[in-house]
Amino acid sequence: MKKIHFLSYFLLTTIILLDSCANKNNKSADQIIAQEEKNPKKEKLTNNNQRFTIDIDNTVVEWYGKKTAGSHNGIIKMQKGSLIMSEDGDIVTGKFNIDMNSINCTDLTGNKKTSIEEHLKDDDFFSTEKYPLASFIIKKVDAKKIYGILNIKGISQKISFPYSKLNDYQYKAEINIDRTLFDIKYKSKTIFPDLGDNFIHDNFVIKLNPLSISK
Repeated sequence: MKKIHFLSYFLLTTIILLDSCANKNNKSADQIIAQEEKNPKKEKLTNNNQRFTIDIDNTVVEWYGKKTAGSHNGIIKMQKGSLIMSEDGDIVTGKFNIDMNSINCTDLTGNKKTSIEEHLKDDDFFSTEKYPLASFIIKKVDAKKIYGILNIKGISQKISFPYSKLNDYQYKAEINIDRTLFDIKYKSKTIFPDLGDNFIHDNFVIKLNPLSISK
């Protein structure tokens, strides 16, 4: 009898621990940002570092998605953000939010345009009513790549992507994102191998063209 009670207790403890780990990997964008701000080591401004604001009016965020029958593209708006720059003008860290309800399909017009925009916002894709913001926090930057944490639909994943500096106030980058890592499974051949040719590619592309900052 003691053995049964011990096994029951062990199984219950294991389930609680697994659930706790899952929740840690699925923090919301606001929780991640709040955690970063509570840790002064992550974003402590020295006398030589400066904070720059993302210039949302002069920042262009483009998206591209492919399917077997073709592709679609459009733009989406940056909501807010900032970069911490070193004395030499290099990115130290930063963070920004994307307004997921601003998804705009620019290669279609009329009812087809409205239809695809509404579909991208519903639960098959980005669930924007529940998750209106996506976020990216920069953790590390070298001469060629930016490394950080991307949060979509409340799910956080580490990503990296190449970037280039256009001038003191503008950057350019292309980010390839595997949507299935963020629980976007609709018509994914990886998830549903029996789809045949009726599938949508797992990867979509976000281009910062450009990302603009201002003091």
